Amino acid sequence: MQGPRMRRGFLETSDKATTKASQARLRSDAQRNRDHILSEAVVAFAKDANASLEGIARAAGVGIGTLYRHYPTRAALLEAAYRNEIKRLCDAAPELLEKHPPDIALARLFDLFIDHMLAKRGMIEAMRAVIAAGGTPLNESLAIFTTAVIPIVEAGKAEGVLRDDVTVDDVLSVKGAVATARPEKARRLAAILIDGLRYRAPEPPLPDGAKKPRGSPTGGPRGSRRNRPKKAR
Repeated sequence: MQGPRMRRGFLETSDKATTKASQARLRSDAQRNRDHILSEAVVAFAKDANASLEGIARAAGVGIGTLYRHYPTRAALLEAAYRNEIKRLCDAAPELLEKHPPDIALARLFDLFIDHMLAKRGMIEAMRAVIAAGGTPLNESLAIFTTAVIPIVEAGKAEGVLRDDVTVDDVLSVKGAVATARPEKARRLAAILIDGLRYRAPEPPLPDGAKKPRGSPTGGPRGSRRNRPKKAR
């Protein structure tokens, strides 16, 4: 027969197991609610920068209180939805680097970013309004993008297709300029700015007394370090 102490120990162990299972279920439910809210927020904000939070909660199948419990402010929900989209976009970076030379991989990543801007205009407008009002600084989204471009920049400099002095901050500056450009101008602006990050071989010296022709491009032809002229010994 089991003694009182053994029965009590069994009941305590059973209660702990039940509590842990209940907590795991609650965490799973909370995560599912967050996922549904973010998914519906992306759809809603893409269509309308002023989308109703009540409408988002209703589409996600949760109460407005649940939405506010996960995202206390409109800006917090908007930033989380934007961050989720940026992460999805940046997940493509390793495959782009595997398929293309680093400078082309960088250009393709910006193509994806611009595609996102064009497809989610409402969300971009809403984010601009929040930032202009002194809201969320998007630190986490920038961190995700930074992590994605570091290997591309390092590979580009190692392979000689990007300038030696290019930094990740330079790429973030390009992103900032593109993000604030008019959507129809963004792709051309990105191409021009990324082209400025590429390596160009130095120009050969001009003969004595010769002048550089007007309208000639600055810098020599593009190329990798492998094409650089060898120094005379």
